[in-house]
Amino acid sequence: MSVSLPSIPHEFRGVWRRTLYAEPANEPYQQTDTTTQVCWLQGEHWHADLRLPTNGPDFSSITSLEVCNRAQLEWLAGITAFAGITQIEGYLSNGLCTWHRYQDLFPNLERDVGLLRWLDDITLEERHPHGQYVEHWQRLANDAIEEVVHDKLGQLRWQQIGDHAIAITPRPAGNASELFSSISTANDETLRWRASLRFDYLQRSHGVWQIVLSTQPWRKGQYVK
Repeated sequence: MSVSLPSIPHEFRGVWRRTLYAEPANEPYQQTDTTTQVCWLQGEHWHADLRLPTNGPDFSSITSLEVCNRAQLEWLAGITAFAGITQIEGYLSNGLCTWHRYQDLFPNLERDVGLLRWLDDITLEERHPHGQYVEHWQRLANDAIEEVVHDKLGQLRWQQIGDHAIAITPRPAGNASELFSSISTANDETLRWRASLRFDYLQRSHGVWQIVLSTQPWRKGQYVK
């Protein structure tokens, strides 16, 4: 029996860039972040989201997970990157949005939910339902054709909106319970496995795709066919 997926209203679809993260949701803020590079692709059903802090280790001499040191592995395993189905309820007035994370680089047991409202024609505000944080999102594009590719297991492998895309390379099979263990106590082999779920954010120019951000930073700048 087929399952009907929720269809996201057109105005929420597109390519989004985060311009602000702050805690708590109301001023005066105790903590703010405007430097983390965040890309969120939202299609009719599926989302893919990649967030890279700017204070990471030096990866200039790194070409693979196998040669990463302990500090690099801990940082990579703690990156926020996820993909799945999006659900919005009551979107005309403070809609409640739920991001169901089916693939998650650094998972936790808390539901990913937020209250959405428009600040202007291209800026969306997201607030935690209990006021823990606020985020501002700026829409870069929303009028382009979407393309989604899944593998035989139903995992999202490619989400494209116009000249923007996120490519996802899944982890090899492993012990799922290890995803919720402490990064600081996990051994290096486990951290390499956890960090092997790869998200690449790409942009297309003159018919050529180039990696702009990646959960494996040494891939940044590479061209992809």
